[in-house]
Amino acid sequence: MKLLALFAAVIGITFGAPSGKNTGCGKQTTAPHKSTYIVGGKESIPHSWPWQVLMRYRTSTLTCGGSLIRNNAGDLVVITAAHCVDGTENRPGDWTIDVGVHSRSGNEANQRAYTVASITTHNQYNTRTFDNDIALMKLVSTVTENADVSPICVTSLPTSDFFNQECVVTGWGTTSEGGSTSDKLQEVYKPVLSDAACTGYLSNAYNANTMLCAGLDVGGKDACQGDSGGPYACLNSQGEWDLIGIVSWGYGCARPSLPGVYADVHKYLNWIGNNA
Repeated sequence: MKLLALFAAVIGITFGAPSGKNTGCGKQTTAPHKSTYIVGGKESIPHSWPWQVLMRYRTSTLTCGGSLIRNNAGDLVVITAAHCVDGTENRPGDWTIDVGVHSRSGNEANQRAYTVASITTHNQYNTRTFDNDIALMKLVSTVTENADVSPICVTSLPTSDFFNQECVVTGWGTTSEGGSTSDKLQEVYKPVLSDAACTGYLSNAYNANTMLCAGLDVGGKDACQGDSGGPYACLNSQGEWDLIGIVSWGYGCARPSLPGVYADVHKYLNWIGNNA
């Protein structure tokens, strides 16, 4: 039975922006370190992943993660997993998006909360197979960019260009399968696996047309519950971070021979461009 990781970037593209608006993406003011893994966990350097957002539904303190990306108008929107927001599309105002957060219990200098104006879930999202597990959230007001808050690039490269590269997933999810969520943002580096390897591990549950997977044969490195919707990001040759995956599902957390599965962002470039 699938246990979802949910509830409790070579050349990047930015979907162009009009003259006079910020067009940067995928850059950090605070440098990260390379840590071990979320499950069993190691804390990220505060604000080293400035595109990471914390998503809260109604009274929840952590529902899912997400990423800030720049749309065609130059504004920042949130990209996340469809399973995080499924069924709430008509109630966007029930969501709060926190930016500039490292510690969930803290009140940090550039931390801000934004209300959601609209939610767009992929029209072919499948609740049984988790195909097309991607959604966008537009915000009521403009996000203020600063050292702690900025967007990630959306990759223009196919996932195959990243096979075997060590890329990073971040979130506040549980630090062990069935355990407690983290107060401080965690990170894990793990390799992007080939479609053949993913199919070998996951059989027909893995769809190479909509998904990518990442992990180690021995396990031990993974996202977990509460990390859903968050970014899986690769550093490109320009020194910028590309969003290549969105945390989607897995069989447990960090189990041997059961890599985590992500929505494959490259497969959705047209959809993102048309809906962001």
